[in-house]
Amino acid sequence: MLPVEKTNVQTSLIMNHIKIVATLLCLLLLAACEVSGPILHTDARIPGGETEQLIVAEELGTESQLLRNYPAQIAVLLPFSSVQQPVADSIRDGFIASHLTSSATTPNGTTPTLKFYDTTLTGPQESYRRAQIDGADFIVGPLLKSELEEIIENTGLIPTLALNSFDHDQSTPPNFYQFALAPEDEAREIARRAVANGTLNAVALVQNSDWGLRLLSSFRTELENLGGQLLQFRSYDSDNQDFSLAITTLLNIQSSSQRRQRLAANLGVPLEFEPRRRQDVDVIFVATDAGTGRLLVPQLRFHYAGDIPTYATSAVYESYASDSDLNGVLFPDTPWVLSGDDTSSHLKASLETYWPQRAAPPWTRFYGLGFDAYRLIPLLHNQLERFSSIAALSGELSLENDGRIRRRLPFAQFRNGRPLVIDTEVPKDGSIELVSDLETEESTELAMLR
Repeated sequence: MLPVEKTNVQTSLIMNHIKIVATLLCLLLLAACEVSGPILHTDARIPGGETEQLIVAEELGTESQLLRNYPAQIAVLLPFSSVQQPVADSIRDGFIASHLTSSATTPNGTTPTLKFYDTTLTGPQESYRRAQIDGADFIVGPLLKSELEEIIENTGLIPTLALNSFDHDQSTPPNFYQFALAPEDEAREIARRAVANGTLNAVALVQNSDWGLRLLSSFRTELENLGGQLLQFRSYDSDNQDFSLAITTLLNIQSSSQRRQRLAANLGVPLEFEPRRRQDVDVIFVATDAGTGRLLVPQLRFHYAGDIPTYATSAVYESYASDSDLNGVLFPDTPWVLSGDDTSSHLKASLETYWPQRAAPPWTRFYGLGFDAYRLIPLLHNQLERFSSIAALSGELSLENDGRIRRRLPFAQFRNGRPLVIDTEVPKDGSIELVSDLETEESTELAMLR
């Protein structure tokens, strides 16, 4: 995480910076998460010749014994020296803040020790092995899917909470848990909400990539398991800016135009004509990021799909800035990102002030992942009875039989360029969640071009 060859003065300055930032975040999170307890003193140091950080916190305060009975030593494996460093840093900061705002103690009444390992410098296997040799009682990480593949054969002896998940149903040891901000989980959540709203007939427009196809598979499987059906799907190239071919094919608008051409040719006279889309579609699932979504969603409206509920994953929301091109789109996201209460608003404002490079939704989600990972440790380490539901920054969490931590997420809808949280509970009367296209000036101009 930090270069070994730093001078003593440089190291001292860096450690002081970490202390200041961690203390600030603790003050904010004490209010945001309603955790009782004083702000704590930390002793951070880098052992000579080793690329790891040792943090020991002395804490007072009371919490339920269930949530504060921690193992003595916790190892955290993250790729601090890779291109994923911003993600790793966000997870680390959330993890430390959760540690500092908790009244965690070990069975002996001492404070748990955190030890961080850089999987980029030493490799995931070696980092995992060193954590075991160093006496870790619980291991958090690694982060990357490829790293999970490398360490899985060595797991089982020490409880491990991986910060990612396998794409397939791979068998894992009993002490191996998977906690991820997986977009596949969001796709399944979208399918469940669509079916619960009575919108059973879906079409999908997905990015032509491994990511897009994985989301399509998760959405389709969940939708069909719940009694819905995927009528059709089309893929698109994210390098393009014109998605009209994929959209018109998906909505059968091409067929409508072809019928008009044949009829005009048979009659020998020009016809006034407005294309019609297919009428059997209840819901549209779009696998897109924010950049492509800004181009794709207005084109869906232009092609007469503005009145069909359209869902995307949280990848469509990447900035707190206004984004009117995405108006009407529904998406699931973490409570931490979507929360609009005063406390969370002050917290986000403070993060933007003191840590602006990590205040956008993508980094905020990973910060919450680190915060929640720490809070899950006593539940998993003590092998307690499976918890049914825990409210957390990353969602409503539950432990499944396969060792995966499942997330239940709230939904939001872009309105006037901003995401607005909508009811988390589906209407009990089975009424369908209809979404207007919330036309803006831009969409009106597109309509005039038809």
